Amino acid sequence: MADQKITCTDKNHHHHMCILKDTLAAAELAGFSDKPVVECGICGAKANSVDNICTPVKVWEVGQLS
Repeated sequence: MADQKITCTDKNHHHHMCILKDTLAAAELAGFSDKPVVECGICGAKANSVDNICTPVKVWEVGQLS
């Protein structure tokens, strides 16, 4: 994924998993993905909320991915 250019234009991009993984400690980051319901179509990151994903491509019911 490191060689894939991410072109997210969302004004809240700083809240997306691709940025958070580089800025938060692992324990803090876990709180954003401990009950994932959505996956990013760019990097494959899973998150608890579509608000933390650049390009949501899959959405599941709470607990379906656990």
